[in-house]
Order: sequence, then structure tokens, then C-alpha cells
Amino acid sequence: MRGGVLLGGMIGIMLLAGCRAPAPARYAADFREGAPGWLLPRDPRFQARVEDGRLILTLQPARTVAWALSPFAFREGQVEVEATLLEGPMSADYGLILEAGPGRLYRFAVSADGYYGIFVYERGAWRIRMDWTPHEAIRVGRTTNHLRVRREGGAMVFWINGIEATRIPRDPGEEGGRVGVSIGTMAVGEAQVGFDRFLASRAQ
Repeated sequence: MRGGVLLGGMIGIMLLAGCRAPAPARYAADFREGAPGWLLPRDPRFQARVEDGRLILTLQPARTVAWALSPFAFREGQVEVEATLLEGPMSADYGLILEAGPGRLYRFAVSADGYYGIFVYERGAWRIRMDWTPHEAIRVGRTTNHLRVRREGGAMVFWINGIEATRIPRDPGEEGGRVGVSIGTMAVGEAQVGFDRFLASRAQ
């Protein structure tokens, strides 16, 4: 079982400043021709690259979260992706980033051993919105999971493989931000996740 939130380290938060979202109301990336406009960090601990039509995140340290951001942002809208654990322990997790702005972001993640969680980073610390919880919709092991989040009105709704997992109220004063993908490690590091069919859209 997963014991609490082990998000001790993070990589990527300083890459947010000075980024602007494009004008279109819809954004899609299948990574067949790279990842134009994405922020893809290269660090000894974390690498993001495009290979064989997938965006691949590789993370070394334990108890660490890292991410790559798309060029798309919204305040009201939806984002979804397909993700697969390629290498690493079953405790590794992966998912979506929302509301990414200077010093703040939302993270929705599932683990290869069948848990999901929702967390907010702000003012230098992580806050739990939904602690790690098992869900039968998660496909465990090195299989593909489809994740989706919709933000509209006063709620955020989260789906796993087409099944609504939960919904939570939005924090007051949220102004929106960029969306992207993330990878995380628990007690054991060295994980690799592949992402494909990233799709985001603003509410009309």
C-alpha cells in the first residue's frame, strides 16, 4: 500500500516564468513530429525527450516529481492524455499538470500499482486535495491509462479510462495556467513513462 504523499523533491517549477499560451481554442499533440512549444528540461536527474512518437519522461531520484509543460493554457477547459509506465517500479506514478503558473500548479496522477491522487503545489509546499486512493479503473503494471480532467464552473472533474474517479471544488481565486504531463517516484527512483495523444481545449 502507498503510505501518504511522498513528494519531497521537484524538478521544473522555475521553468514557468515568461511563457505565453497560443490563441487557438484547441491543442493536440501526438509527438510524431517532436514537441514544438513544449518546455522539455534536460537535467542529470530528469530528462524529457520525444522518441518513436511518444513524449518520454525519465526520472532518477526517489521521492521526486518532475514535469514537462505544453504551450497551451486555459482557465476553463479540458485536458487528456494516454500514459504508460515503460520502466521502473510499480510504485512509480504519472499524470497531468494543470494551472501551472509561477509558484503554483495542480497535479493529477495514477500509479502503476493502482492508486490515484490530486495535489497542489503553492508557496513552496505541496497540499493534498485527494490523498493516494485505490481505484478499480486503473490498469496496473506496464499498461496504458487514459487520464482526463475538466475544469468548468466551480468544479474539477477527474476521469480514469473513461470512468469518473472524483470531482473536487475549485480553489477560490484560481486564474488558470499551462497544462502538461508529469512523472513521480516514491521510495524507489529510476522510472520512465511514455505519453501520447495529448489533447487540451478551452471551454467555449
